[in-house]
Amino acid sequence: MKKIALLLALCCLSAALFGQGRDAFEEIRQDPYRAGSVFYMYNHDGIPAHAAAPKGFKPFYISHYGRHGARNHSANSDYESVMALFSAAHQRGLLTERGKEFLNRYRPVYEAIRGCGGDLTGLGREQQHKIAHNMYRNYPRVFRKNARIDAVSTIVPRCILTMSAFAEQLQHDNPRLQIDMQASNSTMGYLNPFSLSNPDIQPTDEGYNNKYAYWQKGYRQMCEQQQTPEAVFSPLLKDLSILEEFGGARKLECDVFAIALNAQCNEKVEKNLIEFIPYDELCKVFECYNYRFYCSKGADTLWQKGRQWAFVWRTMQDIIDKADSDISTGEYAARLRFGHDIIAMSLFVLLDIDGYNKPAGKASEVKDVFRSYDFPMSLNIQFVFYRNCKGEILVRMMYNERDMALPIADCGTPYYYRWEDLRAFALKRIEIAKGIIASTQAPPKVKN
Repeated sequence: MKKIALLLALCCLSAALFGQGRDAFEEIRQDPYRAGSVFYMYNHDGIPAHAAAPKGFKPFYISHYGRHGARNHSANSDYESVMALFSAAHQRGLLTERGKEFLNRYRPVYEAIRGCGGDLTGLGREQQHKIAHNMYRNYPRVFRKNARIDAVSTIVPRCILTMSAFAEQLQHDNPRLQIDMQASNSTMGYLNPFSLSNPDIQPTDEGYNNKYAYWQKGYRQMCEQQQTPEAVFSPLLKDLSILEEFGGARKLECDVFAIALNAQCNEKVEKNLIEFIPYDELCKVFECYNYRFYCSKGADTLWQKGRQWAFVWRTMQDIIDKADSDISTGEYAARLRFGHDIIAMSLFVLLDIDGYNKPAGKASEVKDVFRSYDFPMSLNIQFVFYRNCKGEILVRMMYNERDMALPIADCGTPYYYRWEDLRAFALKRIEIAKGIIASTQAPPKVKN
């Protein structure tokens, strides 16, 4: 009865964290920092007990993909534009008392972060230490004696430093581990299949916020309809016409939004800038950010026809190929990959996880099927492999260290799947992805 109760609790928790039928705006009300979309911080608290493996099965191998740790907002220009705006307004006597308060709170943030856009923070390193330590503690049989570990990272500095922090913790927990680390263009094709290192990618496919993407027009229309910048700036500025001198009202609102919501990722700055953004506006700007990620890497069928998420087949193929090799040879006990949030988003679509393969009917419904705060800083996917004395192999998927159900039949124990079943399912989905790429075209080189 205790086991049944535990499994029911785990299922309910999984549904609460990732299931459909959730109210994104209510979740933002409960935790306003969720409005930060992919700026949201990884939650180390309340990780539930893992579902026990079937009798006789022991863990022996892990295949992992992790996002870099918490980082600063990547656009240094946004920090500069907000400082320029409020400095000029102050000099011209255009700041309200509330505006002066904003400037006084923003100055130390600006001084702490200027020039450090996109950099891994101390909190980001701390996240990786905790995740690595938990992995070692949960699977000591995998990280036994002088086990060999393969770690690869995209060539982005914050990802390389993330890999280093993760490996540092594992090495601390077991100094005998042999950890091979690499950051090279040669691995970018599967670590970031949205880069030009992927031979499937055309120049107008690259990245996640591509100016050539068909959905850009719809995204701009949504922002125009949704955003009400005066809700943020009217309490701060006596004359809103100054906004046009520094990039325009909507652009500057997005800058303030990004800086305020990203503050949760840096231990050196105050977190109270979020107080200057009303709840309703938090939801509106979040909905715009969320729509952009959905159109770019989600199950969108209106604009992209699936072309973008389909590129991630190379990441899943690498997971399969390396697992097949390592199961056969025993060369590596774990494969650790470090990259970016957009890969995890598309993997959820590719593997049809938790409804993320379900397209939205219209823009206003996107938040009901896709929530970008489900892909926080330091997100991690762990495929943990188990084997019994008969050589039978099971695998479970952990997402952010929590059991995640897959859309295939389990082995009779929730969250545990036969490797041959998961492998066959994934390969079938890979063929679908390849077919999408073959039957669609990259956007023309015309800015949308």
